[in-house]
Amino acid sequence: MTLASRLEADLIGLFVEDADLLKLAALPFAREVGFPSASRRRLGSAEMERSLRAQASRAEAALIAAAERQSVRCSFRVVRGQVTERVLEAATEVDLLAVGRAQAQAWRAGSTAHVIVGAASRSVLLLSPGAPVRPPVAVVYDGSAESARALLLAQRVVQPESNTLTIMVIAADANNASRLRKQASGLLEGRGFTAVYITVLDADASGIGQTARRLGVGTLVLAADLRLKPAALEELLMRLDCAVILVR
Repeated sequence: MTLASRLEADLIGLFVEDADLLKLAALPFAREVGFPSASRRRLGSAEMERSLRAQASRAEAALIAAAERQSVRCSFRVVRGQVTERVLEAATEVDLLAVGRAQAQAWRAGSTAHVIVGAASRSVLLLSPGAPVRPPVAVVYDGSAESARALLLAQRVVQPESNTLTIMVIAADANNASRLRKQASGLLEGRGFTAVYITVLDADASGIGQTARRLGVGTLVLAADLRLKPAALEELLMRLDCAVILVR
């Protein structure tokens, strides 16, 4: 919500009634196990419908309350279908898609967040439990046009109380790193905040992840097509437990 306020963006909440879950509830052998009682009861379509409607109502109320606190305009939509498909359809109407994921070990092929990150045509904000968009903000810059877009977005994410952006310059050698620092500095000239440059030589997913953890990065911004080895982006996302914005 704070990010939407910073970007002066309208917010759209999407609740997907999972069609697969409704089909499961309709099966005659479907049962629900309560927690922590461990009691079992029959799971039916009507009960599942009521449960989903209640969840949607709570989600809408929470969104509206949070938006009012930040003076952000918002709307809320309920759709039914396969979750990944519906989210990707909605993503075509927005500039930035925010999705949550479970713990890093759940970041696997087939998981909803994993599929969305790979298939979305828009930039994606990836949030982990207990890791909201927060300072310090860092951006990965390798001189490509895509990383330049990431750099310009990252400076908008920087919060006034921190007023500092860490730029992780990915370079093959010291001379190239110096050139890229000057290039990034030119893009940010006159923006009115402090830029701190960190050079990461011959970076791979491991090097970027280790640097982000060492710096205590709260939000990492990077191009979705960062020049890494095949599948390295997936490896990097597994290593990170901070908020991540993938720019497309």
